[in-house]
Amino acid sequence: MLLYGEDEAVAEWTAARIPHADGFGPFAAIGVTIGEKMVAGWVYHDYQPKAGTIQLSAASDTPVWARPNVLAELLAYPFRQMGCFKVYTVTPHRNERTLKANARIGFKKEAVLAHHLGKKNHAVICRMLRPDFEHIYNRELGNGTFF
Repeated sequence: MLLYGEDEAVAEWTAARIPHADGFGPFAAIGVTIGEKMVAGWVYHDYQPKAGTIQLSAASDTPVWARPNVLAELLAYPFRQMGCFKVYTVTPHRNERTLKANARIGFKKEAVLAHHLGKKNHAVICRMLRPDFEHIYNRELGNGTFF
């Protein structure tokens, strides 16, 4: 089940699981719960309305929640509600598990920023463009506006 309206709690939960997270600045957040327990958090931040971009920082304790319909709803927020053209992630280059998860969701590697997360800790930028989102998740959401 998706958890709306608890942005601060979701962001705090998410940041506690991301070693390089140092606060998100202005943000919105959606949690994923199973029963009463939060199992994943998605924080949308660094929104640039003129460019149509937003950064996504996410964490989870288990992958069992990551069904196509749930992912579609989480990605519909930046693409359909906010009108973004690009959603991107910043992941440490050694975090192969998250990079593989990004790829399974539909994100593509775009760049590597040397020493971006500290000395010898490079950042892999992955992105999803709106046409990719629509192609991958349209059947989960239908053609209409989700929100």
